[in-house]
Amino acid sequence: MEKIVVPKQNYNDKKMKHDIKKLLSRYSDILYHTVIGYSVEERGIDAIRVGTGEKEIIMHGSHHAREWLTSVLLMDMIEWYAQQIKEKETYQSVAINELFDKVSIWIVPMVNPDGVEFVQTAKSTPNRHQANDKIKKYQEAWKANVRGVDLNRQYPADWDTIDDRIQKPAFANYKGPAPLSEPEALSLYSFTCAHNFLYAVSYHASGEEIFWKYKTEGALLKEAAILANKLSILTGYSLVAPDENPSGGGFTDWFLTEIKRPAFTIEIAPYVGPRAVPLKYYDHIWRENCYVGLFLAKYAVDHPNA
Repeated sequence: MEKIVVPKQNYNDKKMKHDIKKLLSRYSDILYHTVIGYSVEERGIDAIRVGTGEKEIIMHGSHHAREWLTSVLLMDMIEWYAQQIKEKETYQSVAINELFDKVSIWIVPMVNPDGVEFVQTAKSTPNRHQANDKIKKYQEAWKANVRGVDLNRQYPADWDTIDDRIQKPAFANYKGPAPLSEPEALSLYSFTCAHNFLYAVSYHASGEEIFWKYKTEGALLKEAAILANKLSILTGYSLVAPDENPSGGGFTDWFLTEIKRPAFTIEIAPYVGPRAVPLKYYDHIWRENCYVGLFLAKYAVDHPNA
């Protein structure tokens, strides 16, 4: 069967939507699609559910524009998981189709479609949304949305205490005028609040690291530590402990402190600095991460009281 998602290429919102349409046609009984909100430039923010089970997990990518390879990875996962379900393959001696009768994985591949478009084509234009006539020099390193707000500093977890020396729109690190001021972050926040997700994975790049702790304690800290160690073994990535006073504002910071369930920020690829991860790393990234969703789904089934 011809593969739909071709990972080793530039991947923007238009290409992703084309692939989503084809995946939904091929796997209509396995995948479900919805739009959870709209970006500044009114691109739909897509979410795809794999499976039909009551236990829910969320995974998402491309909060940061230059980190669009996380979208490719997640789209590749969607296709592979659907194929595994259809062909009744097994994971750790468990039938995958039966696993996804009990668990659903919601995947939001591209939280920041406008930013990805700008990084790849410069057709999306931050100049229209903020006053900065030198913005194009930051195109390769761009993390923010097209209003110059870093979406992963937008969530209401210690937002007031984030270091905000920038205090204006920029290619990276500006937290915005208020929590959830940006439609992309608000869309993901609202979608998450409307569900009862057991675990969350936020894909970023780069560094081959997993952030998992933030300010957790007690039973949540214990459960998160168990899962983090298992994910570290699965991916080969190092676990990162936060500083004494972590800055907050990230999706997983908020999920841990408000939803009070384990959440993991997974940084794919060797560290490459402030730019997109080169496609030459993709095969390696895939091998390290392809089982993450299956592992969490099986863990949710095996630990019903976790």
